[in-house]
Amino acid sequence: MRVMRLPGLVLLIAITVAGCAKLEALFTPAPPPPPIVPAAPPVTPSPPEAPPVGEEPLPPPPLLSPQVGREDQDRLRREADNRIKSLEQTLAQIDQKKLPAGQQETSSTIQSFLVKAKEALSAQDYSRATNLADKAQILAEELVRGLR
Repeated sequence: MRVMRLPGLVLLIAITVAGCAKLEALFTPAPPPPPIVPAAPPVTPSPPEAPPVGEEPLPPPPLLSPQVGREDQDRLRREADNRIKSLEQTLAQIDQKKLPAGQQETSSTIQSFLVKAKEALSAQDYSRATNLADKAQILAEELVRGLR
């Protein structure tokens, strides 16, 4: 009876050893991940080359704007000027000292638009001046409504 047990025992040991190999693979730690390589820094464009000595640099390209006649240009200038004056009247209604912090920031934005609108007006960019004055006017009217 002992002779018959020996082949069974050998078979059992063989199965156990084979199973241990699979279990060992389950419990071995994974290899470390590959090192992280930092990305290459972005390539920045080089500044334009200076013109050779004795040559003047090229003038900036002209601004693209619609071509209008003299009458239209006068009308656009008056519109821009009127909108800037209207904005200044709206701003006169606001007591800057009584504005809370959030509204002071809005007031600062309005002032910035006003300055840029005046600069555009003096540069004869009437459509830009009108656009900036309109944006400032909308903000100013909201600010006045908020104070009431």
